[in-house]
Amino acid sequence: MSQKSLKLNTIMNLIRTISTMIFPLITFPYTSRILGPEGTGKINFASSFVSYFILLASIGIPMYGIREIARVRDDKELLSKTAQELFILHIAISIIVFFVFLGLIFLNGKLYDEKILFFIISFSIILTALGMDWLYQGLEEYSYITIRSIIFSTISTIAIFIFIHHKEDYIISGAIGVFASLGSSVLNFFNARKIIFAKKNYKWDFKRYIKPLFKVFLMNFVISIYVQLDTVILGFLSSAKNVGYYSSASKLMKMLLGLVTSLGTVLLPRLSYYIANGHKEEFDGLLKKSLSVILLLCFPIVAALMVLSKEIILLFAGNQYLPATSCVVITAPVILFIGLTNIFGIQILYPLGKDNLVTLSVGFGAIVSLFLNLLLIPHFAHVGAAIATLTAEMTVFIIMLIIVNKTYKIHFAYKNVLQYSLATIVMVVAIVAIQINIQLLWLRVLIIVPLGTLIYFGLLLIMKETFVLEMLNKIKNRFIHV
Repeated sequence: MSQKSLKLNTIMNLIRTISTMIFPLITFPYTSRILGPEGTGKINFASSFVSYFILLASIGIPMYGIREIARVRDDKELLSKTAQELFILHIAISIIVFFVFLGLIFLNGKLYDEKILFFIISFSIILTALGMDWLYQGLEEYSYITIRSIIFSTISTIAIFIFIHHKEDYIISGAIGVFASLGSSVLNFFNARKIIFAKKNYKWDFKRYIKPLFKVFLMNFVISIYVQLDTVILGFLSSAKNVGYYSSASKLMKMLLGLVTSLGTVLLPRLSYYIANGHKEEFDGLLKKSLSVILLLCFPIVAALMVLSKEIILLFAGNQYLPATSCVVITAPVILFIGLTNIFGIQILYPLGKDNLVTLSVGFGAIVSLFLNLLLIPHFAHVGAAIATLTAEMTVFIIMLIIVNKTYKIHFAYKNVLQYSLATIVMVVAIVAIQINIQLLWLRVLIIVPLGTLIYFGLLLIMKETFVLEMLNKIKNRFIHV
């Protein structure tokens, strides 16, 4: 199978990532104001709780599948056999987990109170298996993934404005998200049939997946403890309104994280391919570029979030969500920590087959998250959840940095880090000056965003930062060529 253009994959995945930011920026300000913190909190509590069952049903296949498909993609017969076995395994376990979840709804009073919402969102368990995103990512079919994502995001956005008009419509809002996934998953399945069922006379061998899948599942489960558990515990120990405050801040965080970590999604199959075929030099080169991109983006994003937390919440969610500003400030550094641990874990340790070390590091983070969430949420609600999240991510970052330095030497460009820091400080000073002198919210934001971006990248150019200069030269050469 021909190797896809990494540049095209990166561009297409960036377009998809930006679209996943743009659509929520269009819909969330509308739905948050219509549904209020309580309705928003109910949807996010249900989604977070169901995500654990999606994880259980997936048994590590979404991440494991990318690596395995990338390794065998040049052998059509082995590719078909691997894809077929993983799909059958995934769909069979998902059906079992789906019915277990339905039984759980009727056994727990908190879930039964919103049984219709939980029932609708639980269909995501089956749809995730049917979607097989791991197959398309392993084959680096990012053009297809991007086009499909934009089409169904557009349909769901239109549906939200047509059907969501009252506080009570939070169930319809949850259903729109699920049925958008339905269309996407069905399309994925029909497109993938020619790969999965290229031959039907394979002798299935599911045993060979048990050990590696268990390792990946354990790693993902531990990660999910401190990624999703905060919302779940908040939903059980606090009110839906507090979940709404916290989820509005975390939704914003996840959108920006998608932008920061999108490169890692693209690089995982290529890095796995390089490792499998002994291309160490190419492996090292990609990692250096990835690290530069993460630091370049994270420094200004984290600083801007902390300084503009109030403006962002007012524009993004509305006056009802002002208590969420403290969550934005507290969790802003999480973007930097996750950006770097994504490189350490997903781009270095996982392609190298060091799954156990990733699980070990995130295990410490999970313990910290569980302990602090149970300790802080009863007293500080959404603020306690934010503190627990920040502390857990910081713990994982520190431990993983120590592990990676012993396993694979990372060469930080300290000169670049200093340049990013100086440019960020000047940008923040400019933002604060604008905040003090301009009172109108919309005008303040309208000036800050382009001016802050111009100041940051302009200073990096003046300081001759290598990565920015390289990107600028590539753009200039492209225009000259055109």
